[in-house]
Amino acid sequence: MKWFVLSILILFSCPSSSMAELNPLLQSSANYQKVTVAKVLTPDTIELESGERVQLLGLLGPRAPKAQYEERDEHGFIIPKDVDPATLAEEDAFKQVRTLLEGKKVRLEFDSQRRNEDNVLQAYVFLMDGSLVNAEILRQGAANLRITPPNVKYADQLRSAYQEARREMRGMQGQW
Repeated sequence: MKWFVLSILILFSCPSSSMAELNPLLQSSANYQKVTVAKVLTPDTIELESGERVQLLGLLGPRAPKAQYEERDEHGFIIPKDVDPATLAEEDAFKQVRTLLEGKKVRLEFDSQRRNEDNVLQAYVFLMDGSLVNAEILRQGAANLRITPPNVKYADQLRSAYQEARREMRGMQGQW
């Protein structure tokens, strides 16, 4: 009981500038209001300029495309490869998300669970014009929908964007 009273006294005796230091949620929300996306790792995972990885909530994207190496015959001519439509759609999805996000300033918004089981930050990403990037990626057909409770803040908006891509057969949704 003494420790509880002592901790309450310490908490309320701290100046307001120290409150943000004591409450990581207050401090960290401000740190993610205007950050730069350095790299798109997959259509559902980005890396910030700070080096921190962020998984976009509500998305299940394909893996990043593998580097393509040209095979050549004994005369130096390129040997054509069989084209797999699924691979083309995944590469297109990756390119779309890179165009949308790389080098851009964004704002991160968090839901109930701030980090996933691998301790990766998970968030909703907004462009500076207020557009919800997570929904736009789904609308373009660059990822599949994955709603993971308790992170359901924008579930209706994400579901609607995914359904639109399915209806219009955009991107990866056009493969079905």
